[in-house]
Amino acid sequence: MDSIKRRYIFLALTVLLVAVLVIVSVVIVLQGPRESSVELVSKIGSTELTVNDMYEGKMTIPYFNIPTNSYKPDKFLENKGVITYEEGNSFVGINVNSKKGDINWQQVKDSGVDYAMIRVGWRGDDNGVIALDEKFEDNIKGATAVGLPVGVYFYSKAVTDAEADEEAAFVLEQIRVYNVTYPVAIYWEYGTKDDGTLDETKRTVRCNGDQVTGFIDTFCKKVKAAGHTAAYYCDKSMGYTKLNLSTLSGYDMWYAEFRSAPSFYYDFTMWQYTKSGTVPGIEGEVPINLSLKKYGK
Repeated sequence: MDSIKRRYIFLALTVLLVAVLVIVSVVIVLQGPRESSVELVSKIGSTELTVNDMYEGKMTIPYFNIPTNSYKPDKFLENKGVITYEEGNSFVGINVNSKKGDINWQQVKDSGVDYAMIRVGWRGDDNGVIALDEKFEDNIKGATAVGLPVGVYFYSKAVTDAEADEEAAFVLEQIRVYNVTYPVAIYWEYGTKDDGTLDETKRTVRCNGDQVTGFIDTFCKKVKAAGHTAAYYCDKSMGYTKLNLSTLSGYDMWYAEFRSAPSFYYDFTMWQYTKSGTVPGIEGEVPINLSLKKYGK
């Protein structure tokens, strides 16, 4: 008798589970495709939001009164490793530095790449000295010679506003004779170890979020005053936990997230979706980006 009861209970639970799955499936179908990669759940006071991130689930983020991400996640489509956006501007780009060696820019352009972000130089994380990327001139001349639009970036390790200003001046001097139509960007990162944790020996480790926001603002303000589109590199962690995005709202964000679609609450104009892409004309792996804005000639 006990075995018969257990069998009936098991069957009843199975039927109930199937019914729940059917109901959930119907609800999902009725809801249709997700309209936003990060949905607003509620506002917490005047400084925070609760959001539902398509990858992270519910999370609390800072509130800024700035434009938000309006891209539809189901409109980012992948074909042979290349992602495009089917609901607006969509231009495939790469970012390169001297580590890529000699590049055949004609092959790069013929492969379908629309633009290139070229590193101008960097500041040493140990000695703080600015250095010119040894392939900068070759890369910017090679790309522009085949008619490929370019932007540039500087790998910053600034620890003062004065250093950030110095970096911007250095970049502007190097690009003075070139036609740079994509953004002039600052790429600031903390010094890290191989496992991704902060390296306590590096000069950037003691910089807090307000200071880093100031470095980026100083760099971008000088670049913008010179007539260029100013931008800054940012990932989800940096954007939510370090930077004051309201202060930086006058500049374009170059957002990094290595997923099939970007998931960040606030607006951005370029998205780096992989550091492991392959492009004809370049040996080894190369980062690939998607510009969601049409930059002028």
